[in-house]
Amino acid sequence: PRKIQVEVCKTDIHRYCEKFSNIFPFPVEEQNCHFEPKKICELEMKTRPKKAKKYSYTKDCKEQPREICDQCEKRSIQPVCDFQERLECIYVPEEECRDDSKEYCHKVERVVMEEVCDMKFDTSYL
Repeated sequence: PRKIQVEVCKTDIHRYCEKFSNIFPFPVEEQNCHFEPKKICELEMKTRPKKAKKYSYTKDCKEQPREICDQCEKRSIQPVCDFQERLECIYVPEEECRDDSKEYCHKVERVVMEEVCDMKFDTSYL
C-alpha cells in the first residue's frame, strides 16, 4: 500500500455581525447579522492499495516441428546364469507318544431339601 496526502474540506456556516452607529445623535447601536459559509481544509495521510495491472492474453498457437530422438543407442540385456553349490538340510522329526492318566476336578452344585422349624411359621397358636 502507498501513502498519499488527501485534502479534506468541510464547510461550516458562521454568523457574522457588523456593528454600526446610528447616523442621528441617539445612543442606539444596531447590528447587521448574516450567515457566511466558511470552507476549512486539512491535509490527511491516507493509505491506498496499489492498483494491480491488468493483463490480457491472446492464445497464439503455431506448429513447431521437432525431432525427439537424434542419435539413439539400442542395447539388449541378456541374463547370465551360473550355478553355485549350496548347503541342503534334511530333517525328519521323530514322533514319540505316551498316555498319562491325570485327574481333573470341578465343583458340581447339589440341591438338598432341608426342613426348617421356625416359630414364626407356626400356626398352632391361632
